[in-house]
Amino acid sequence: MSETVLDRVVTRLEGALEYNANAVEQPVALLWPDESGQWRPVVSRLADRLPIVTLGEYNPDQRQGPAYWIRCVLARTIDIGLPTRPPIVYLPGVARGELRAIEACPPKLAPIAELQYRSHEFTQPKSKREWSIRAFLTNAERGLGLPIADGAETANALALALGKLLDERVERLAKQALDADFFNDLVNPDPISILLGWLDEPTGYRERLDGKRWAAFVQQCVENLGFNPATEGPVTGAQKLGERAGGWAQVWLRFAEMPQRYLGIAERLRQAKPMKLSFEHNDAWPQDNEEAEDQLRNQLRDFEALTADGARKEAARLDAEHAWRRRTVWADLGLAPLAFAVEQLALLAERTAGEPVGGLSVLTREYAESGWQADDAALRALATAPAPADRDAVVAAVAAMYCPWLDAVASAFQAAIGPLANAGTYEAGPRASSTPGTVTVFVDGLRLDVAHRVVDRLAGQSCEVALATSLAVLPTVTETAKPALVPVADGALAAGLDLYSVRAATGTKASIQVLRSLMVEVAVQVLGPTESGDPAGTAWTEAGDIDHRGHDVGVRLVEYLDEEVGRIVARIRELLDAGWKRVDLITDHGWLLLPIPMGKVDLPLATAEIKKGRCARLKDGAIVDVPTVPWFWNQDVRIALAPGVTCFEAGKHYEHGGVSPQECIVPRLSVMAGVSGTATAGPEITKITWLGLLCRIEVTGVERGVAVDLRALAADPKTSIVEEVRETASAGKVSLLVPNEELEGQLAHLVFVAPDGEILVQRELIVGKNR
Repeated sequence: MSETVLDRVVTRLEGALEYNANAVEQPVALLWPDESGQWRPVVSRLADRLPIVTLGEYNPDQRQGPAYWIRCVLARTIDIGLPTRPPIVYLPGVARGELRAIEACPPKLAPIAELQYRSHEFTQPKSKREWSIRAFLTNAERGLGLPIADGAETANALALALGKLLDERVERLAKQALDADFFNDLVNPDPISILLGWLDEPTGYRERLDGKRWAAFVQQCVENLGFNPATEGPVTGAQKLGERAGGWAQVWLRFAEMPQRYLGIAERLRQAKPMKLSFEHNDAWPQDNEEAEDQLRNQLRDFEALTADGARKEAARLDAEHAWRRRTVWADLGLAPLAFAVEQLALLAERTAGEPVGGLSVLTREYAESGWQADDAALRALATAPAPADRDAVVAAVAAMYCPWLDAVASAFQAAIGPLANAGTYEAGPRASSTPGTVTVFVDGLRLDVAHRVVDRLAGQSCEVALATSLAVLPTVTETAKPALVPVADGALAAGLDLYSVRAATGTKASIQVLRSLMVEVAVQVLGPTESGDPAGTAWTEAGDIDHRGHDVGVRLVEYLDEEVGRIVARIRELLDAGWKRVDLITDHGWLLLPIPMGKVDLPLATAEIKKGRCARLKDGAIVDVPTVPWFWNQDVRIALAPGVTCFEAGKHYEHGGVSPQECIVPRLSVMAGVSGTATAGPEITKITWLGLLCRIEVTGVERGVAVDLRALAADPKTSIVEEVRETASAGKVSLLVPNEELEGQLAHLVFVAPDGEILVQRELIVGKNR
């Protein structure tokens, strides 16, 4: 291993004590005059390896004291633990000439002046001048022979960086241009980070920087950015940051990569907004973003006056107008929620544009392929705007497009299902599997769009996921539909009162306890929420709380869905890790969630045995003006259905029990472990957001130091398309920049790569496009 600068300085000091024992006596000491005191900051480092005594205030613990004390130490009348070999006497603030002229020697030096005749000197070989730092490092004969640039800036930067320079390898330094930039970078290897920290908290951050780092930082800013933080101040710095001229563009890019770290910069930019604006960077100033949000909020409120088609056209227009704001730091700071809401509104407009046509098979296929995306877009639009004023504006826009479409598809679905159900040819999905090695996870109210979120969350977790759909039993309420799914013996359940089934043998209401006992009778394990069971058998368990939350909080369900999805996915992974070969995810029904209360339809009380929001069990012989279908558990019992997306109760936002694609077309997921036989608990990508060509990734379950890359070919690191491959940190967030604008819209692979090159997880995505 090559020598460090510290090694070489130690060697040169030791060499200065060498003498010819055959010709002269051993020197008493090595005198090291240093008039400017340049070496003082690193003498303590040298003293760890050499016997150094320093002239100064009396401090024997630091081997420092006045001239008389030094003379006694050298005479060995005072023992400070020095070795027997001659020590080095460091003389900060002392010029060599002061010792040479004994008659004029200052009193403070007089006691040691005569040492010059019995000691060696650590001075330049020809001129006998003191060694300045630069002179010593550049001297090829007695120093290090390093190529250090001339100039006062370099000299100042070198003095500040000396402590850091000691640890650098001489061999490496000999191959570089050692100028002010190099030395400042040693002191502050990331000056942009310091600049952003200072702009974020000017007073506090300045107090935390020692003098050397602050001086180097100021010099770096002056040299690289034409800005002096000491004289121009943080507001001027913020203005330059926003304008992004020259090197400030790189500073802005760093700020934009992680603006959450520097929340104070937003206020600095607010203070710095110039009176005369350049439109080149109109994303810099928070006031402009706030004004755009206010304007968009008012425009969304106006959707109440638009037709559905007019609202769709306006949503597309507003999305195009505000799309650029989703790529700003204000968006990343959560200060542009409506810019993201309008993105979902534009997708909602696209997915609700057509009229539903065709029979049940066509309607089912179209909803399973793309119709569910309208539901997803509506929920996501509402979720992006939690503040009351924003939520009200988004509600107006969603209602204008989504509610008419919901009513149309529900009416078409009812028209298609009614004749089939009344003819006895409506086919609901099968019971849960009883195949050994399969565990069924029942989720009450797992709608198809939410199931797609589960699939997305499972992607890249060393497991295979298959998503299919089936039809729910009628009516789509848990009392009726859940018993139809549990794996029990044929004939074990029969029709009961209200909308419940009963245990056929006893007439006991099919409560959860009864259903569990019936499953146990056919050797199905019933697992609690944390139990894993025996993977050699068959099992049933339950997870999630979607339906319960929907009934409790209505529209605010949008705020909890991702949390519920996380719980469901965690349970699936837990079961796979326990050794289950397959995990089936099933549900009893979906639901409707309207941003405004559902319209109420009257159903005479005298006609119903029991009435729920979207359905009612009719009394024998009752005649009603709404659609009816037979009850799943008894074809002679009639079930009244609320037409379209209306409700038998007033004020409902969340409800189910009727007939619509959202309530009746239910997902069935099968999740199987990968080749290894178990689903690994490795990285899980929870969110990917594109802000222009900046990709922000959120991930859980990953250690520090895992490389994150975007590649054209997943397994080939040479096809990386990012400016710089990043590594994961404790925050679980990574940002990747694609510098080539021509790659926008192209397919790429997001990969997480272990240090040994193994790909831990990968995900296909489109550059610059959010789902």
